[in-house]
Amino acid sequence: MKKKLKSVAFICHPARSSLPPILKGLIDWAEASKIKVRLTPRMAQIIERPELGMPRQDMAGEIDMVVVLGGDGSILETTRAFAADGIPVAGINLGHLGFLTLDEPKNAINTLEKLRDGKFRIENRMMLQAVVRRNGEKMFRGIAMNDVVIQKGTMLRVIRINVSISGKMVNSYHGDGIIFSTPTGSTAYSLSAGGPIVPPWVNVIVLCPLNCHTLSARPVITSDQEILSARLSCVHSKVDLVLDGQEGFRLMDGDEIEVSRANELGRIVVFKSRNFFEVLRKKMNWG
Repeated sequence: MKKKLKSVAFICHPARSSLPPILKGLIDWAEASKIKVRLTPRMAQIIERPELGMPRQDMAGEIDMVVVLGGDGSILETTRAFAADGIPVAGINLGHLGFLTLDEPKNAINTLEKLRDGKFRIENRMMLQAVVRRNGEKMFRGIAMNDVVIQKGTMLRVIRINVSISGKMVNSYHGDGIIFSTPTGSTAYSLSAGGPIVPPWVNVIVLCPLNCHTLSARPVITSDQEILSARLSCVHSKVDLVLDGQEGFRLMDGDEIEVSRANELGRIVVFKSRNFFEVLRKKMNWG
């Protein structure tokens, strides 16, 4: 990135007690480097810098980048929020695995120096859109960078989901639900359900059934140019559509869920030396 970093928003979870001193140090560095800072109003109040507060929906026109202090979940939520505006998102890891983050808090200033000096690149990550239609009427539309999940509640009967790809019937899945995953999400919920690991530059959609009542049900990989349709049968169960494990919509019997590649892109900041398989080996503790 050739453009000099002139303004940044720090997004973080206000409930973390360890955050204020870290955040104050980053703000001091940014202001000394002539970089304008924006915070959410609540975080600005917590660190007693109310003049830096701004509603998140108003930030896009004023910032060059968002720096998230948190884990992968915080990055996913922030990326969805800023995807339509094309704002890149960088992460400093305060979570566990941190597949999407750049570094740990102890190296935060060094990380910001690299961002200021343009020593990074932006990976455009494909996202999924999910559209719910009920009796032919569009009821919901949302986007996800990791996964779109159809899942039943606990202690309820299995559900049936008839899945077709671009109008061609694939299977009728009887079980707990289905995960539709991006390559980015292939190391998340889909992986725990037995799905494959897919590098982020391979643009595909992964379909991974959840606890199906047949041994023949296996994950399926298809092109990101396909449209996947899932028709739900759940007379005796409560079922939700969940985006990135964070945003939900209650489904009803007979609903049709259409999953396809979204027009929006997740713009994730990575360092030039970063390699997906090196990160994978480190995070998965492979030999």
